[in-house]
Amino acid sequence: MIDFTHPAWQTFAQQLLAQDVVSVRDRNLQPLIGLLRSHQLLLSLGAHQYQLTPAGRRYLQRELTLAKLSVAPPSPEEWIHAQGWQLKERVNQRVLAALYRKDEQPFSTAEQIDFEDKGISLCGDGLLRLRASHPFSLFLQGGQLLDAAPWLQGVGEISLPERSLARLGKLIWPGQEPVRVITTDNLGIFTELVMPKDSILVWGDREAPHLLTPLLAALPPGVSWHHITSLDPAGAARVQALAARIARPASWWLPRDLAPFMTHYGSPLAGARAWEPSVLPRAFRTACHPLIAARQGLSAEVMALASSWDAVSG
Repeated sequence: MIDFTHPAWQTFAQQLLAQDVVSVRDRNLQPLIGLLRSHQLLLSLGAHQYQLTPAGRRYLQRELTLAKLSVAPPSPEEWIHAQGWQLKERVNQRVLAALYRKDEQPFSTAEQIDFEDKGISLCGDGLLRLRASHPFSLFLQGGQLLDAAPWLQGVGEISLPERSLARLGKLIWPGQEPVRVITTDNLGIFTELVMPKDSILVWGDREAPHLLTPLLAALPPGVSWHHITSLDPAGAARVQALAARIARPASWWLPRDLAPFMTHYGSPLAGARAWEPSVLPRAFRTACHPLIAARQGLSAEVMALASSWDAVSG
């Protein structure tokens, strides 16, 4: 067997494959030439010139491929298994990207499907933060019941990591159930908003809207849903996309007296995106008409201290 991982022999083999006739005067290559000729893989044309036979061409192509594979580093999956590591069913997507790519670039949909076929689910490990006007308990799959009251009373909120949301069964109130759930992607709103009566307030990262789905499914039936975000084209699009995801009508939670906020804090739209009134629900267009007409937007933070709020739905 010829070792084509040898640099000089590998170069010679590549020359033979690339050129019809190769001239060779290097004495160090004579042992290789002799081996190839003895197996009828190489023809001597005289004057130190050589040409591969068809069998020789197939042989070198195969051997160079095998040589390349023999020195190639193992694939990430092979290397992980060689360390004796066993990936869990759910793996942090940054850790998985670091192991497979040596960077944190997100995986494509096709790559995610490939991992799922291997029994691995990518996890962003985001979280939801919850405040509530009345304490409640969390019922988890497997029968575990957790009392959230000490956390709500002691620190004012609870957090639900993404991995725990997969086990969330129901949110249970010992007394009156909430009338509404208000979601927001704005941390200032979440921390400063005076809690409306009979409500639950939820903060979630706008980049992880999927986290809201299991939480909303765990709420009692009949609880209405509303969202607070910046009043600009991007914010309106987020609310409508979120409504489509959770299969509910788009609904904004807005100050009842919105006009002073629009007058005092309305500002020119950032970026190239403009209002598209035709795609907005009529009630929202009416409530935000001054902003739309003036081509302005309103940040969510400036509304945080409003004392009276109501729903504006499609």
